[in-house]
Amino acid sequence: MKTGLFSALAIAVAWSLLAIVQLWFQPLSGEHFVKFTITAGILVAIILLVTLAAREYFSEKKMKEDGFIDG
Repeated sequence: MKTGLFSALAIAVAWSLLAIVQLWFQPLSGEHFVKFTITAGILVAIILLVTLAAREYFSEKKMKEDGFIDG
């Protein structure tokens, strides 16, 4: 779970740094920057959704094993 969260955080931080650099120096064309922005957003969303789904699944599995809920 931590790997997913750290990955999403790393992508968000990297995109933030790119946005600041783009704001001041414009190393990328506008088109490429938009593509990077959309890609980063999609990746962060997918990673967070998968991480949350996995956490929910493993949490429920553990509760079933411990007898807190019926399976």
